[in-house]
Amino acid sequence: MAEELIEREFVRRPEEENIGDVMVVGAGISGIQASLDLAELGFRVYLVEKSPAIGGRMAQLDKTFPTNDCSLCIESPKFIECSRHPNIELITYAEIDQVEGEAGDFNVTLTKKPRYVIEEECRGCTTCTEYCPVRVPDRYNQGLSDSKCTHIYFAQSVPLVSYIDPETCLFLKEGKCNICVGVCKNNAIDLHQKPEKVEIKVGAIVLAPGYEAFDARLRGDYGYGKMQNVVSGLDFERILCSTGPYEGEIRRPSDGKHPKKIAWISCVGSRQVIPGGNTYCSAVCCTYSQKQVILAKDHDDEIEATIFHNDVRSFGKDFERFYQRTANLAGIRFIRSYVSIGREVPESKNVTIKYSTTDEGVKEEEFDMVVLAVGLNPPDDAQQLAEKLGIELEPHGFCKTSLDNPIETSQPGIFVSGAFRGPIDIPESVMVPAGPARSAANF
Repeated sequence: MAEELIEREFVRRPEEENIGDVMVVGAGISGIQASLDLAELGFRVYLVEKSPAIGGRMAQLDKTFPTNDCSLCIESPKFIECSRHPNIELITYAEIDQVEGEAGDFNVTLTKKPRYVIEEECRGCTTCTEYCPVRVPDRYNQGLSDSKCTHIYFAQSVPLVSYIDPETCLFLKEGKCNICVGVCKNNAIDLHQKPEKVEIKVGAIVLAPGYEAFDARLRGDYGYGKMQNVVSGLDFERILCSTGPYEGEIRRPSDGKHPKKIAWISCVGSRQVIPGGNTYCSAVCCTYSQKQVILAKDHDDEIEATIFHNDVRSFGKDFERFYQRTANLAGIRFIRSYVSIGREVPESKNVTIKYSTTDEGVKEEEFDMVVLAVGLNPPDDAQQLAEKLGIELEPHGFCKTSLDNPIETSQPGIFVSGAFRGPIDIPESVMVPAGPARSAANF
């Protein structure tokens, strides 16, 4: 459906005074931290996020290593701080169209996608969700449960505003249903909203668009997407989480039963020379697998866990002790071997794995569930973003940075933070933004 753009411009101060403003692109943990750092320095910050809510991938995780603290307990207070800070303007569900100008004087054009919900009127009551008749896979829960086409992205969302999926809404597709309009007591539903064109002047730009988890379907040989009990590491995060599809119980997608024997396969999409994978190490996969084993044992001490790996690359402060903590748990095996998926057992939906041993040759073993430790890819729209901003990417698709300053892009006045620089963990993603924030402040 062709949609007409509505012209709108943010006016916060006279044009000659707002040239010191900064735009942060991407509202994961790194973009949030960069925004808060800049705002505390006194700069006006436009925090732009393409999703309906801020938080990024960290908001989907159950716990964070190496402390195993609750992920949202750490991040959600920062959501509130961003939403209340007088120097931060949140612009969600929006993407960059065009960037013109130079360092100290950028003119950025955004397109704010229609939510079909008036943000100022929505109270987040979810009445529209309750009455919506269309069920869709829940993207936040990795498709492991259903949601409605009218819903709030997740319970702690900031902004706490519903949005309507235009691909599945019966009214937007066929003009057949408008139940949500009638049940909304705040008259917040507007099914005729159009995209909005937003123009903002800033002095510097900080890029923090994050990463995409490697899609194991591209490998084709691990059964992901074909065998129900083969899940990705991000899927397993949602399975572990109390706000996930099974309310914090570890259950198999095929039948909802509690698995007693789980295998983790490392380096899926990383450190590979065959087609369909990446040659680089994704830095976090070994350690998040160990975290998931610890958490699984916390849920059920009788679970038997096996981590198949090429070699364990668990580097970072206290990560060696974290590895030792995992290895010392009862019923845990670390097996160094390349592996292949054997078959799915028709009766039980269990999955077999073939691996090599030093004394018994190749073995085939059956598991209730298999977790693929998928690596980190650049954002899906990295190439388009680079073309719009005039920056260079390195051969793997991450942002190319200066040899002298690893936060500077090839374009003066544009800086990079977080996993767009290359695969890094959450502690580093929180620590790194101070550099781009300070550098952006100089413009």
